[in-house]
Amino acid sequence: MKKLLLLFFGSACGLVFLLLLTPLATALELKPPEEAALFSLADLGAVDISPKTVEVELYISPQPELGAFLKRLPQVWARVEKFYFNLGVKLVQITGREAPGPLAPTRRLRLEVLTQQEFLARTFEAFRVEPPFQPRLRKACQGKMAFSHLHLSVSHLSFPSFQQTVLSEASHDPTMQDRWLGNLIIHELGHLLGLYHAQEFTNDPIPELLPDGRTPNFMSHDLAAEIDVGFVPFQKLLVHSYLGGGKVRRQYEAVEYDVLRYLELVKKHNGYREEKSARPVKRLKSSSLRILPEDDDDEDDEDDLEPA
Repeated sequence: MKKLLLLFFGSACGLVFLLLLTPLATALELKPPEEAALFSLADLGAVDISPKTVEVELYISPQPELGAFLKRLPQVWARVEKFYFNLGVKLVQITGREAPGPLAPTRRLRLEVLTQQEFLARTFEAFRVEPPFQPRLRKACQGKMAFSHLHLSVSHLSFPSFQQTVLSEASHDPTMQDRWLGNLIIHELGHLLGLYHAQEFTNDPIPELLPDGRTPNFMSHDLAAEIDVGFVPFQKLLVHSYLGGGKVRRQYEAVEYDVLRYLELVKKHNGYREEKSARPVKRLKSSSLRILPEDDDDEDDEDDLEPA
């Protein structure tokens, strides 16, 4: 059952990129030696690991079905704050309104806790999905509970989906429910701090389990864990390099926060490998992409992408 639960935690990298209608940005033109030097993670240069402060604008939709989240919020947010404090990041919670405030990468992020209908609507908007293609994305979002959008500095979370899929499996243990919900928020905020999935590459310094062999990495899919999640020192360096304006921040600026492009360049210039079982994400060099209408469905999701 645990392995089944893990499949339902949403991700910002993977499926999402197969559904993009248009690329987020065009990468900065760099000469090959400049690109290789910038995207090498072998040497991050000087990293300021002094404590950083990041504001998180928390918006909770005023819908009755989200009342359960409000009841859990104090203890869940305390877990989130503690985790990031140990990472050297002080989170300052700001009450969000319907319209986002002045969001900005590394300084002010936004977490939106929504109903399932609102979650889908915000996802359509974030990915610029036009009405003819929304049924396609709606189908793909079944079982998904959260998406993060680095270029927007926003994470969307469907609490009803989380309740139905995950909390029902831990209904006997409120502490476990709070841990799993906290893990999901910790994970999504990690994406907004510039981190990618622990299972993205097989030979990078980010393992799915910590060296003790039992603690799940907070950027893995193993979020429905019976113990707290953790991180490795390399992830701390990546976060502080991003927040402190170091090399990781310059990498994302060079691709204008296009996470897929970032991953491609990190893979290319560090010799990282993907799992053989993982299907590669198809990136087309056209100016935009579109999703085929529902009646053009194929068994292979990659066939759903065509140059527009």
